[in-house]
Amino acid sequence: MNCSVAIQFLPMDATTDDETCSAVDQVIAYIDSTGLDYFVGPFETAIEGDYDACMECLKNCQLVAAKAGCRRMMTYAKIDYRPDGDVMSTDHKIGKYHPTDSEFSHAKSEVA
Repeated sequence: MNCSVAIQFLPMDATTDDETCSAVDQVIAYIDSTGLDYFVGPFETAIEGDYDACMECLKNCQLVAAKAGCRRMMTYAKIDYRPDGDVMSTDHKIGKYHPTDSEFSHAKSEVA
């Protein structure tokens, strides 16, 4: 895994919290459909995988939202990329803070 991207998607034309959540939920559903590893946080979603797959996913987040009716959106991205090696995984970065979360590999072995 040579790429990790933190994506913050903001629908600018949403007028209510429900509209905001609906648009964000559709983007997260798309991310889920890609097969990339991802972690949803309160302000952004982190994806991990191959650089090209992550960049394709990042691009398509806007297209999915536009198709869902968003007329204006802002997307902020932080990209960690190592062309010749692996980046730190989400598990490595925050797994120790989620010891009972089965999504994290080391949590599985500690809980078992």
